[in-house]
Amino acid sequence: MKILGVDVIVDIQHHENSLFGKEIFNLFKIIKPAKIIETGTYLGLGSTSTIAKAIQNFKLKSIFYSIEVNPQFIEKAKENLGDELKSLVSLINGLSIPRESLPTSDELRKELITNSENNELLVDHCEENRVDLYMAETNFMHVPDDMLGRCLKSFDYCPDFVLLDSGGHVGYLEFNYLINLLRGDCYIALDDIFHVKHYKSFLQIKTDNRFSETLVIKEGTGHCITKFTKV
Repeated sequence: MKILGVDVIVDIQHHENSLFGKEIFNLFKIIKPAKIIETGTYLGLGSTSTIAKAIQNFKLKSIFYSIEVNPQFIEKAKENLGDELKSLVSLINGLSIPRESLPTSDELRKELITNSENNELLVDHCEENRVDLYMAETNFMHVPDDMLGRCLKSFDYCPDFVLLDSGGHVGYLEFNYLINLLRGDCYIALDDIFHVKHYKSFLQIKTDNRFSETLVIKEGTGHCITKFTKV
């Protein structure tokens, strides 16, 4: 399948046996990250499990925060990870960015339907339901917000590794929120760079000299791992 002119392999989960999972293992073996943040835990079976297994495999003394806005998903993630892996990750139920940063329905409609930049980009949901379903993904008013900011603060804004995989409509917002807060060098992984979620993030990485050592993994909807250097 071609997305944006690139041949990609579809329908591969990003667990430790995928290319993305293997590259995360390879990176952790080298950099031995002590401070790790992930957004978009979902059910705990993808990158959350991969990172926890890498921590376990390399016997790292890491603090690993994984953020998920949906309370039901958090509970399922706890079940799916099991006691051994769950002990290696702090699962946080909350919105990653400040709530006031979320796009309005009108902004989403303009961005994802009216002024859609590229018809090749993958976008979730059919057009007539897209705005409502995307809005529903983050519509949990009773959970705390800005959890990414809070986790970064606990690390003095100097994490070693951050993986961003929240909803498609907040991916680029989350990416810019992260890099504007970082105070030190950090490896950043993005899930879905051939998807509306992180396509703009990936374009920025390619033109911003603060990013280097960028590795692109052409499986699923695309992933990349890059090094951010604070200038």
